[in-house]
Amino acid sequence: MLRWTSFALVLFSCYFAIAEEPAVDEVLSRIERKILKEPEYSTKPKYCLLALRTDASVLVWIVEDGKRLFLDRNANGDLTDDGPAIEPSEVRDLGKDPQGRERWDFNYQWPEIVSSDAARHKGFDMARWNYGEGDQYNISLMVDGQIPMYAGWFGTIWSDRPETAPIVHFGGPLTPKKLRGQEFELGGPKNRLSIHFRKLGLGDGATSRLNYEALPLSVIPKVNIEWPVAEGSAPLKTSHLLTERCCYWEYYTNDFQIPSGVVEGKAKMEVDLPLGALPYELTTTVIEVPVVAKKSEGE
Repeated sequence: MLRWTSFALVLFSCYFAIAEEPAVDEVLSRIERKILKEPEYSTKPKYCLLALRTDASVLVWIVEDGKRLFLDRNANGDLTDDGPAIEPSEVRDLGKDPQGRERWDFNYQWPEIVSSDAARHKGFDMARWNYGEGDQYNISLMVDGQIPMYAGWFGTIWSDRPETAPIVHFGGPLTPKKLRGQEFELGGPKNRLSIHFRKLGLGDGATSRLNYEALPLSVIPKVNIEWPVAEGSAPLKTSHLLTERCCYWEYYTNDFQIPSGVVEGKAKMEVDLPLGALPYELTTTVIEVPVVAKKSEGE
């Protein structure tokens, strides 16, 4: 069950706010967003397309009709040959919040999606919840039964037409990104340094993220940072082992502090992993992070 209480969800959204870089994925942009055959719906449907594997060769439509979900369980583009729609499970009525708004959550779950090549993509789970601030969603799936990935939480994964449906890519190549703030602030105490690995999709909210369980516990990501220094000063580099894991996709250490001698500018974070440790290739191993002056109270 991949949900939080309302308070925890607000904290998560603040900590993990990410400035999505604009990008056009040529593989995803060539996909024809078309459903071959649809069932009769009882409400106005909402559409999302999942593209699985590095080459996005397995396409799986999900369509929500009210509070039931049609899942293309055989990935053939026909939503009428998959059996009945998935009904909510793990339903919880959480009562009203202090403002009198209803709070509830549930999951749509299916054990596996079997594509035409007989590959089994296991553990489809879509959580839907409303803690008084509108409906939100997340999706988890084990690609090829082995690679755990997530999507959702941020933005919308739905469109009211197949032709404009967001495409969520559960596959690579992945890009490492810094979490919990997109800057280094000079003069601060020890804090948290963390990264994750993500794949941009097409559409708002269509980013997927690699679950930290995809990396064996014996493999500890290392981040090497080249810091900006005053002109004429010796180069300054530090290394940090991200020994902790949290929150589905975060690798981190709490024992991080900007060293003395660093000035405003750009720091270069290089992610260091053994060759082949990740299930997908990385688009880059370098993350550029602005280094800024300490903000005054209230900024």
